[in-house]
Amino acid sequence: MLQRRLGGIKPPLLLFSARFESKLPDVPRAKPKREILCAGLACLALLGQMRGADAQQVPPLRVTTRLVQVHVIAQDKQGELVQDLTRQDFVLLDEGREQPLSTFNVESHTPSSPCLETLAPNTFSNRMERCLDDLGGATVILFDALNTRLTDQAYARQQIIKFLEHLQPQDRVALYALGQGPLILQDFASSPGLLLRALTEYKGGLAASLDTFVAGDAETGIGQFNTWMDELQKNLYEYAGQDRALRTIRVLAAIANHVERIPGRKNLIWVSGSFPVGFERNSVPTLEKIAGDRALFDSEFDRAVRALDQARLAIYPLDARGLMAPRQYGADRASIGLDPSGTDSATFLDMQMLAKRTGGRAFFNDNDLVGALRRAADDSRLVYVLGYYPTHNEWSGKFRRIRIQVKRPDVRLWYRQGYFAQPQEPAGTWYGQSVLNSAIWSPLSATGLGMTVRVLGTRAGALDLELLIDPQDIAFQAQNDVMEGKLDVKLAQLGRDDRLLGTTSHVASLRLTRAQYEQAVERKAVILPEHLEEVAGVTLLRVMARDFRSNALGSVSVPLNRPPAPPRP
Repeated sequence: MLQRRLGGIKPPLLLFSARFESKLPDVPRAKPKREILCAGLACLALLGQMRGADAQQVPPLRVTTRLVQVHVIAQDKQGELVQDLTRQDFVLLDEGREQPLSTFNVESHTPSSPCLETLAPNTFSNRMERCLDDLGGATVILFDALNTRLTDQAYARQQIIKFLEHLQPQDRVALYALGQGPLILQDFASSPGLLLRALTEYKGGLAASLDTFVAGDAETGIGQFNTWMDELQKNLYEYAGQDRALRTIRVLAAIANHVERIPGRKNLIWVSGSFPVGFERNSVPTLEKIAGDRALFDSEFDRAVRALDQARLAIYPLDARGLMAPRQYGADRASIGLDPSGTDSATFLDMQMLAKRTGGRAFFNDNDLVGALRRAADDSRLVYVLGYYPTHNEWSGKFRRIRIQVKRPDVRLWYRQGYFAQPQEPAGTWYGQSVLNSAIWSPLSATGLGMTVRVLGTRAGALDLELLIDPQDIAFQAQNDVMEGKLDVKLAQLGRDDRLLGTTSHVASLRLTRAQYEQAVERKAVILPEHLEEVAGVTLLRVMARDFRSNALGSVSVPLNRPPAPPRP
């Protein structure tokens, strides 16, 4: 069982730096290497590879797909799935204007045999397509200890265990936890035993900002000092809230990047006692290379929204507190008011907004958490997928509302009720580096760029690798008879407690003839050789690559606390 903590929250001062890469501590780095020319099958005709500071940064060309896809669940009055709708039964409106449907598919999830394919020794991959058929219709359960009081964690854990004890053959479930950072308790599995063992062994955590900080007036007997203490306490509480929100939004983005390549509907059941990240805003701010806490959160929010949209991940907020008595019935209240507003009502509204804007459902004020988990998982059984190219030309980050009508009575539809019409991602080098730097800290592999890492051999203080990257994930451009592509590659060495020990980065410029490109497509791999000088104390290598034109991101984690691989013959 793999349990790795996300180290991006360490040290805390990094959380509010707009330029994350500029705040990293001084670490040993590999010496810059000049351009390397290589040819032959070993490199699959990788003709140019620029590394380090000698690489000329060329502003990337962006390829943006404007196809908007909406997953629709149709149910009758009894709550049963409606399975015989056609394209002609649907009418889709974008901000009140009807849009012609360009694509229409029906996705159904039926039981399949377990995936038995395994990787070769010393080989690590983010390519979920090895088991894609098996993973269709996936569910992620996020057990949130960061935003949930300790007493509520115990009840939520019991409810999740009851759900896992009755998994159905078609269920494909992953179990992650969020404490001070995310933990992979168990990646996708249909075996209840693996999931139950993982959750049983996880001890949870104490959300300090929820259970420790207590609002109230300081009483020291010194008026000016009381005022100062009150202000300090308020600032600490606000900082803790911002800290939780930032950690949470990063985890949502990491999960979306991880499940991107899984076909079918993907559901994220977020079991939590509070939800510090809201989707109620009407637009996503245009990103700029500026400093400040607000700029950092906007940048993280922008990436999370893009990742959720790209993965088409539906979020199901599930209140771990169960049935909630209205606050006006508290023992400290002298009278009972009729106003239902309050903290709980605001939380419920936030949950509903988050669910509506991603295509999920919100479950709150109910002790039947098992039933909620079951209903959320069942939403993957049959889904209609509507696709259209919006006729508007307003890609400024504004939220655009979608409304779908069905030409059949007594049919209820569930779907995401809009999308943020975000512009193309910033072309600046600072943005690409911020994407890679965020991936350093995530134990969840990003799958937008299919990649396999082979450890060829090790010797004292050195490591030889091969990166096999799927050419169909690289935005190649034809220049006469040559196919040109460009990748930003970064290797991060981590020690105990995910402490960053060193990074190596370079730009890989690819030039393949037509014949070489076709061969690479057939092999499903463009091969990049990597040589790395190990830093003392390294236990984990995280390999990341980003396509310059499409901004597709791939990452793979390679554990190094193992016997060395035999030298390559």
